[in-house]
Amino acid sequence: MKARALTFLLVLLCSASALSPFAHADDDKRIRQLQRSGEILSLEQIFDRVRKVKPGRIVDVDLDKDNGRYLYEIELLESSGKVWEMEFDARTGELLQLEQDD
Repeated sequence: MKARALTFLLVLLCSASALSPFAHADDDKRIRQLQRSGEILSLEQIFDRVRKVKPGRIVDVDLDKDNGRYLYEIELLESSGKVWEMEFDARTGELLQLEQDD
């Protein structure tokens, strides 16, 4: 798994993290600000793009910042049991990477 410069958990916010509950609230606030400013697309917009690429159930979503660029990293579980990792440019919604998880 790649090192992440900045990780916001967008789905399943109740994780086994050592962060205080206030850190999640700060992340949520920052994400909403990024969406309102147009820096990133909403999850609904990204999920629409995911569904066009592969059918299945989204099991994890991260918002990372890499070299000044926000990226949505999505894990999707197909009905066959295969897990796919997708990476989208968070501003444009462009699919940057699609690979089957080992």
